[in-house]
Amino acid sequence: MANMMQNVNAEEIVQNCRAGDHTADRPDLVARVFKLKLDSLIDDLTKNGVLRQCIAFVYTIEFQQRGLPHAHILLALRAEDKFTTAEHIDQFVSAEILTAAADL
Repeated sequence: MANMMQNVNAEEIVQNCRAGDHTADRPDLVARVFKLKLDSLIDDLTKNGVLRQCIAFVYTIEFQQRGLPHAHILLALRAEDKFTTAEHIDQFVSAEILTAAADL
């Protein structure tokens, strides 16, 4: 299972805001950028073989209380492509703790 969340301060959103607008004033831009990035991620996972061969997938999009979209993605891989050790997982998965999480 994977998660994807939109960063309201993404460069694509900030660059397309009008002078004086805040990113929170443009939910249309936030949703469009999120959908483009989600489609690209889904293509990487299912068609481009980033995690080898995906045989099935499903995802759902939810909105947080602050209005930011995020997706939960579930992938089914071929048996020979599944992760079997922690070292194998570490090659593909990483996590980062944001220092200014309250600013998101």
